Amino acid sequence: MAVPPTGMAMAALTVMLWILWSDSVRRRGRRPSVVLYGTRIVLYLAMSAVLIFNLVRYPQLFTSSSRSLVLVTATVGVLGAGYFARKVITHR
Repeated sequence: MAVPPTGMAMAALTVMLWILWSDSVRRRGRRPSVVLYGTRIVLYLAMSAVLIFNLVRYPQLFTSSSRSLVLVTATVGVLGAGYFARKVITHR
């Protein structure tokens, strides 16, 4: 049995927000490498793309509330990728 669209969006949103939160509370002295930030950017954008692809390809699977949740999750993914891209640019 496949994961329903709402479950996939909730899982992705939970993981994305947890990664953003854990990065924001990290002490300044210990930063991850640029490679880790790059991996996070790719994963955030890939998950956003998968969610939008499923929304466009299989619209019959989505109710209005799950469609809204997918759009919120995709937005968090794009904004999170931007957050980590800014970290890469300002990395010392």
